[in-house]
Amino acid sequence: MQPTPPTSQTQLDQRHHHLFDMIDALPAQPAASFAAAYHKLVAAIEQDFRDEEQWMDGCQCAGAHQHREQHARMQAGLHHAAAALERGDPAPARQAAAALREWLPFHIATQDRHLLHALRQAAAP
Repeated sequence: MQPTPPTSQTQLDQRHHHLFDMIDALPAQPAASFAAAYHKLVAAIEQDFRDEEQWMDGCQCAGAHQHREQHARMQAGLHHAAAALERGDPAPARQAAAALREWLPFHIATQDRHLLHALRQAAAP
């Protein structure tokens, strides 16, 4: 079952709070648990992106193509880093997590805020 779309900036921020917590905790992960924590983060990001893309479909969001493209580019980087991690090289995953931490606030402030506006319009009577 898909979560209810956010209709306020506060709800949108709450949706992303756990992602920031996961990203911020990753650098302190010991080597033995880093891979599991990284994969859990990637799964959470993927779920967030899937939810957003379903909401875009449901509200006829203008700019959905660009929003999806940003999701796809970030996921590609995360998956590339995951492949290196599986080969025993954690450096790309650590770099990808740092890049995600830099990218995500901008993405939220631009693309997700645009989606929030479309969701509000779709919910308006």
